[in-house]
Amino acid sequence: MKRELEENIPRGTPMRPLQLYRMRNHTAWIDVPLHWHESVEILLLQAGALDVQIEGAAYAARPGQVYFINPRELHAMRAASADCAYLAFVFPLSWLQFALADEAEDSCLRPLADRRVRAAACLPPPAARTAAALLEQAAQLAADPAPAATLALKAALLQLVAGLYTAGLVARRAGAETAAADPLRRIAGYLQQHCGEPLTLERMGAQFHMTPKYFSVYFQKHFGRSFSGYLTAVRIERAKTLLQQTDADMEWVAQQAGFAGSSYFIRVFRRAAGCTPGQYRRQCRQEKISP
Repeated sequence: MKRELEENIPRGTPMRPLQLYRMRNHTAWIDVPLHWHESVEILLLQAGALDVQIEGAAYAARPGQVYFINPRELHAMRAASADCAYLAFVFPLSWLQFALADEAEDSCLRPLADRRVRAAACLPPPAARTAAALLEQAAQLAADPAPAATLALKAALLQLVAGLYTAGLVARRAGAETAAADPLRRIAGYLQQHCGEPLTLERMGAQFHMTPKYFSVYFQKHFGRSFSGYLTAVRIERAKTLLQQTDADMEWVAQQAGFAGSSYFIRVFRRAAGCTPGQYRRQCRQEKISP
């Protein structure tokens, strides 16, 4: 497992470790490069079109569709229309487990958390309709800090997981099921590690024993986009991290993230994030200190 691809950030609160992302493709284009985390992620597309990639499989998501991303599964999301909007629930499955172990935990929750079984990535229409209704309900409950709302929120998510088992959408993992994602994991990990350096098709081809032309074709086929477009998205994410964690000037941030100069960096960042790097840094700090 490539640790450089791990998204290891605190979510929610210690008592409610759930993060609800309300993604809207208005001012900034949604473009989340390949990553993984120990938590489960459940995604409901509400509007527009979204390209989703899970463990090497590509999905063209449409409104009403629900995707279940199991712990440690490599995944990425990218808006495929200007009106794209989705909800993403990210939380550790241990949050749904019980203090007193019972049959439900031993047979359903713990095997999912321990990755002995996996839920289907794309839920079929009947299951998706049920899951979508539960997720909409959970989204409303997530805004209420009351303990009773937390109980109802967990109940909705538990009902969703129960529905997956009832519909036969949870199966034991096969030993070689992630083989298709392994080359993608290696390539994405290398880009994450070296995105601050000059990266060309020639260098990538040599690194992964392909001709530059074949690497370009391979990348487009398996990542669903051009090498340069994906690399820019990775560099933007690196820049966001540097802007949040340092007080460095824009020239240094641009250099560390792999951009050729601060002017070009600011222009590309504004196009991707909908604001300048300076505005993004101030916004992050305001959110951090707000009560």
